Amino acid sequence: MSHLFKPSLLKKFLIAFILAAVIPLVIAEYITVRKAEDELKSTLNDQYYLVIDGLRRTIDELYIRSWINGLSTLSLSLGGKGGGNADELSAIMNAFVSQSEDILLITLLTPEGRPNSAVKDAALVAELYTQDSECFTRLAQFAPEPPAKGSFEVANPIIFPASGAIYLPLEMVVDWGSNRQATLRAVFNLNNMLRFMTREISIGQNELYIVDASGNIVFSNKNARFETGSVLPYEIAAKTRQAQTGQSRKSQVEQFDYDRESYLGISAGSQYINWEIYVVDKYSRAYALVAQAKKDIVLWIALAIFVCVVVSFFFARNFATSISYLAKVSKEIGCGNFDVTIHVPSKDELGQLGDSLQEMARGLKEAVRVREELLTIQQEVKIAGRIQQSILPVGGPDLSNIGFDARYIPMAGVAGDFYDFHVQGDHELGVLVADVSGHGIPAALISSMVKIAFSLQKPIADQPDVVLKGMNQTLSGKMEDQFLTASYIYLDLQKMHLKIADAGHLPLLIWRRKENRMLRIKPKGMIMGWMPNVNFPMLEQLLEDGDRLVMYTDGIPEAHNHEGEQFGEARLDEWVRTGADLAPNKFVSETVQKIREWVDRPEGFEDDITLVVIDIKPE
Repeated sequence: MSHLFKPSLLKKFLIAFILAAVIPLVIAEYITVRKAEDELKSTLNDQYYLVIDGLRRTIDELYIRSWINGLSTLSLSLGGKGGGNADELSAIMNAFVSQSEDILLITLLTPEGRPNSAVKDAALVAELYTQDSECFTRLAQFAPEPPAKGSFEVANPIIFPASGAIYLPLEMVVDWGSNRQATLRAVFNLNNMLRFMTREISIGQNELYIVDASGNIVFSNKNARFETGSVLPYEIAAKTRQAQTGQSRKSQVEQFDYDRESYLGISAGSQYINWEIYVVDKYSRAYALVAQAKKDIVLWIALAIFVCVVVSFFFARNFATSISYLAKVSKEIGCGNFDVTIHVPSKDELGQLGDSLQEMARGLKEAVRVREELLTIQQEVKIAGRIQQSILPVGGPDLSNIGFDARYIPMAGVAGDFYDFHVQGDHELGVLVADVSGHGIPAALISSMVKIAFSLQKPIADQPDVVLKGMNQTLSGKMEDQFLTASYIYLDLQKMHLKIADAGHLPLLIWRRKENRMLRIKPKGMIMGWMPNVNFPMLEQLLEDGDRLVMYTDGIPEAHNHEGEQFGEARLDEWVRTGADLAPNKFVSETVQKIREWVDRPEGFEDDITLVVIDIKPE
């Protein structure tokens, strides 16, 4: 009889079941149902948000942002041709139009008021003008005031009522040189974007609407109750109609009633266009899964109560055996034996737990392997960083009548910034500062190519325009989709004469101590690496004793603080004036510290930084 009193899982289970009785089971059932309901509703809310956020990102990031980036690149190319003939400008614009799938037309308005246009499909343009000449005029007409320098302006979309076609005008300022600016206006086809949204983003049986600031529907899918052109009457539209545009916001699923039926809806606003996106579904259909889940949970709990009484004995025995086995296996895995084979004959939760332990063992083994590979990669990046540091000059040029210091700080282990110099005799010096687009290993590899290309130009170091042209011919076609900006100066310290050529880089700053004023020297050169046969203009400047020359990359003026404000050229100019009496090495160190304090980021700078300072000393 003693075995009747021996502890076992079966007996403990039966006693607990009898003591628990009805009330605890009812409470547990209620809590389980409510928790499952809340989790399902939360999951449904997340699904709705993922859909609406995917639609918003398609509009703002996949399309409009990419258009803006493309125009920015085009504006740089056109700016480099400022003052060039119309054929050159047309060639650049036509090349851009031919590569853009969504563009309708693009127009450049020069400072002299001369328009220069390129069209994707002349037949379509003619057809749109025939459909509605007034709409087409608004489409092609420039805004009364151009955007601010360095920014862009997104106009309101224009709809052609006859065909329902929607087009979006964008305007951007082009730096034309000599304190002049041109205006670039491009018109993009939004219909491709809308077709992409309905084809690629699944929203099931939900209704999809895109509504303008007036509440009019500019787009609706096949499930929509209301057609394009009408006003969306849902209550959720009235709530969001007054919301501010120009910012993204996370919306929550809202319940509302319309025509004696309950609905669920969620909305999101575009960052660039005064549009609101709505996804709507009937409440009964949306929460059908929740209602069915509640019924299923109640049924399974009742069935579990019945089954646990019938099979408790067998369950307890198998459960205890499997748990003991799994505990033993877990200890082996904990000791580092990731090759253990786990076999649990049952297919229930214990079997799944065994499978999970097996997957965990494989995952841990893979994690150990990946960690070792990651450590190897990190070590290789450190080695690459040291190698890249080794291609930079050690110290400064050995010339008696200059003060020199430079600082190169990569954002990560390796970077795309680069500087180097050539010393010609006792009184001549050439200095290069370059910045490869992008960051990391690809940019670092290109900077190594820049080192080689620059070294090949040493015999012609006294001709800055020829040096940059030779480097460009060497690098063109070898940089994939990246490009290079560079500034090269050549100093004749005996004649006190400077020559400079530029490839889309930042200006050279000269602090003229004797006159207490700042000179900004900036030839209008094009970026390097895209076209091999490009000429780089050269400027010349006389030097004076006491002049301080400052060369730098965009990681300094474009450094952002926590409010998103850039350090800027104005602050840099002021600091060059303030720190004019500091020795070059002291000036460089304090400049880096100022940028570090401005950014105030534990992880460091957000871009690579290179700074070169040269002081002209009296003989």
